Amino acid sequence: MLSLIPEFQKNFPAFEADQALKQAVGVLENAEHAVVLWFGEILRRGLFRELGYSSIYQYASIELKWSKTRTGDFMRLARKLEELPAVKESVTRGELGYTKAREIIKVATPMTEKGWVEEAKSSSRRELARKVERVRKKARTRRSGQGELLAAPCIKGLAASVPVRISLEMTPEQFARYEALWEKLHKIGSAGEKVETLLQGLALLTEQRGTSDSVSDSDGIVSVGDAPRGASIQVHVRRCPDCERAMVATSRGDLELGRAEREKMDCDAQVKEPGKRNRSVIPPAQRREVFSRDGHRCRAPGCQNTRFLEVHHIKPRAKGGTNELENLITLCSACHRLWHEHGGIPQVATRIPSVPRR
Repeated sequence: MLSLIPEFQKNFPAFEADQALKQAVGVLENAEHAVVLWFGEILRRGLFRELGYSSIYQYASIELKWSKTRTGDFMRLARKLEELPAVKESVTRGELGYTKAREIIKVATPMTEKGWVEEAKSSSRRELARKVERVRKKARTRRSGQGELLAAPCIKGLAASVPVRISLEMTPEQFARYEALWEKLHKIGSAGEKVETLLQGLALLTEQRGTSDSVSDSDGIVSVGDAPRGASIQVHVRRCPDCERAMVATSRGDLELGRAEREKMDCDAQVKEPGKRNRSVIPPAQRREVFSRDGHRCRAPGCQNTRFLEVHHIKPRAKGGTNELENLITLCSACHRLWHEHGGIPQVATRIPSVPRR
């Protein structure tokens, strides 16, 4: 690759200077996306340890001469690419450069990544950055009853699933404790997806203090995530009967749910319709039977979560699935969302018959 970089010379004619610059830019873009992929490989497989370094930061500082900030940026991008296989594949093929990939990961989810890849291919870097910012702004300012902020239908769809971002400020001592706790979780094999792990920690704290969080009935759908021991959590979700949009009430206003979360809610919820009694999608006795059969644990392979458990219909209700015991399985909230994002979790269904009944 280095031999392709044109050697700089003064006083080139305009056309030749332009061609040399474009050639150098092309080499730079190819080098950037290669850096992302190779760095991700060393990070994912822990190869820095085989090279004699205790952390990726130590390796990057000494071998690559990178600052902690630059290393952190590449770590976020590399880890996000592992969650977004379509984006990673496009980067690997050279269809998507480092700069565009860095923009996409700000807003893409497993459900929307293919749409964002297409947007990136058809847009310049500046246009893509503008679209990303518009979608992020829409996600920050969504409110119940507010008009659509974006005209393009494809961008509307991409905006619905943008994650809600929060930030925490810690003192140096608190941050040190935070890192030490995560390290301990990794050592004992209990460190899962960070957001779900933090929520489980909060749930455990409420259980220990004997608190319970509940909400009053209202028109719409209330999705329920059960903790088999201690507090149960109920979250209000309002669904439009005509357009199927679903909104959840938060301190930031009503936020719209993406497709996977809507489908997840349909599996296991309490429903309140105007003029009718509350009803459960799955009868309470049947839910207890499923939890008991599955040992009050998530049945996804490799997951042993015992909190934020939900009951999932293996064959969707919309396709004729019933509440028969053999069509129901216990999943934690994170695995349940993953199922609906990717259309299934390998080997889950085949494991159900082996679960002892209690």
